[in-house]
Amino acid sequence: MANTTPILVASGQYVFRDVLTADNALAPVDIAAKAVNAAFDSAKAREPLASHIDTIAYIRGFIDSIPGGAGPFGASNNIPRSLANRIGANPRTAIYGREGGHSPQRFVNEFAEKIAAGEMSLGLIAGAEATGIMKQAMKSGLTLDWSEHVEGQLDDRGCHLLFTDYEVNHGITFPTQVYPLFENAWRARHGLSEAAHRKLASSLFAKFSEVAATNPYSQFPITRSERFLNEVSAENYWVARPYTKWMVAQDAVNQGAALLMCSVDKAIELGIPESQWVYLHSYADVDDRWVSERADLAVSETMRLSLNAVLNSVGKSIAEINVMDIYSCFPIAVLAACEAMGLDWTTDKPLTVTGGLPFFGGPGNSYSTHAIASLTDALRSKPDDYGLITANGGFLSKQSVGIYSAQAPAKPCHNAAPDLQATLDALPTVTVVEQAEGIASIETYTLVYSRGVPTLGIVVGRFEDGRRFLANTGDGDERSLAIMAGDTELIGRKVLVRHLANKNIISFDAA
Repeated sequence: MANTTPILVASGQYVFRDVLTADNALAPVDIAAKAVNAAFDSAKAREPLASHIDTIAYIRGFIDSIPGGAGPFGASNNIPRSLANRIGANPRTAIYGREGGHSPQRFVNEFAEKIAAGEMSLGLIAGAEATGIMKQAMKSGLTLDWSEHVEGQLDDRGCHLLFTDYEVNHGITFPTQVYPLFENAWRARHGLSEAAHRKLASSLFAKFSEVAATNPYSQFPITRSERFLNEVSAENYWVARPYTKWMVAQDAVNQGAALLMCSVDKAIELGIPESQWVYLHSYADVDDRWVSERADLAVSETMRLSLNAVLNSVGKSIAEINVMDIYSCFPIAVLAACEAMGLDWTTDKPLTVTGGLPFFGGPGNSYSTHAIASLTDALRSKPDDYGLITANGGFLSKQSVGIYSAQAPAKPCHNAAPDLQATLDALPTVTVVEQAEGIASIETYTLVYSRGVPTLGIVVGRFEDGRRFLANTGDGDERSLAIMAGDTELIGRKVLVRHLANKNIISFDAA
């Protein structure tokens, strides 16, 4: 009887940290190829694997994750097949994924379904970024050409906006301007001052930094202390309150990772030893609505639903999961996930296998490819343990999670809750007022900085009847910027809001 149980049989990672020259300025696809070749080596297969790959999924590049985005040195028109050419593969199916950091785990989930159904033989998931090389090359005046034209089938799943026009008008566009809104809402919900929250976040991320310092694939293998992270300095400057530089994902990286998946039968055919097999036991996917429509910005319903679904489906509590990587683009991504599954974030149990996006590095949408690679490597050496991946896309918008083990699952690998999206969609929303006028209270906020100077206040407010609005500080309103930069708690504070020239503008003076 055929055994089409899906397994992860190999992983590979690569990081470039050398002094940049014209000769070693690798394009992202070159970095990905190095990671794939490392995966081939780690598989310990009896025969070469490239010719057996029938599907390649390439994680969408960060530059391509904004509609109309383009890099300064060009790129391939068919990145998965450019990768295939470099590794000697000729897959039947080439996929270029959607935007979002959830993508690696979501591809694992998709591949698992196709392998189990007999629709895929050997699948490769790969991704890479060379943003650090790109920035260094531009600064050094190097002329590079990363453009290619490759023929062949391509399933390009496209790039989609994560925000509405109303949100764009009020600065809800970049992660560093949106996640602080969640962070401040979370700390207020927990009764913490900004100073107390920064201490908490610094303690949390200092532990991540320690893991990154010992990871051979880290872009920034340096231990950063709780004291360093908590202090504002020239090396750790304000980005958007409550975040300084080293509390946010670092994208100036040169990193690639790759995963190989197949069935048990295929692994046996290829001579891949059982010591390489890691099973995906359960998984879940769910996407949230627009930020402005979510009922409570202090929690993540997508995390609560997806994480509890996978844990319940395998009969495990989070206390029984010994290896994990919680997505860590910002502290709130970790704190919200811990809260969602009842895990004390102060636990001595490591919450990351890589070191996290600020310290290991944040290679665009592909970070969790590294996390899955590191987690599966760890589980091969700990065959009795279970591992958990949380992969987050957008603005806590898209969640894909998976539970893994070197032990074969008691029941077949499965979607923990196929109706999860319908459950999320049925949750209540809030009424959003696009043209706001009157006295209201601050629900959450952030203050955006440029070169150490506050430039824009972003406010999410509520009227007494519960209606929500987005607003900004007005041009030249230095007093409001100064108030938002001060030590006084702003959440719950009254403001006056007026609608002017397609924007809602707040003032502290007349409230």
